[in-house]
Amino acid sequence: KKLTLLRRRETPPREFRTLVKEITFYLGYEATRTLTTRPALVETPLGEHEGVQLAQQICICPILRAGLGMLDPMLELLPNADVHHIGMYRNKSSLLPIQYYNKLPRQASLCSEVAFVLDPMIAGGATISAVVSILKQWGAAKIVVICVVASLPGLARLHETHPDITVHCGAI
Repeated sequence: KKLTLLRRRETPPREFRTLVKEITFYLGYEATRTLTTRPALVETPLGEHEGVQLAQQICICPILRAGLGMLDPMLELLPNADVHHIGMYRNKSSLLPIQYYNKLPRQASLCSEVAFVLDPMIAGGATISAVVSILKQWGAAKIVVICVVASLPGLARLHETHPDITVHCGAI
């Protein structure tokens, strides 16, 4: 139902943003399911308890600007994750992706083990493929793409270029 409301032409901007956040939270919850944990000892009012904490260094990379609407719900799920912004746009004549902003740390020691890429829509797949390539060159060991809507050709292009990544999508 949320995707139907999101796609309605009459949906006002405020409701649209709220729906994107809600859908992202559900997709993010599913996407974080496979993160690894390690034991963590905590002191409770009744004594020690062995719980768990994330074992991997995580970053969230919203693709500017559209991906920013997906950032807050992901930070609700992963409040200690680093956030790195990548700005891309598509050249109108060549349709090639152009990077105009990149805030990935230069130090290799600051590379994240798992990078979550946020982009609400995958159309042709060129932009998301370019961002995944940038993250791989940076040193991200595992890349997970979260999108609200994707086209089948765009997903096919992404998986053809990067068969080793995971994609969580609300609708195709």
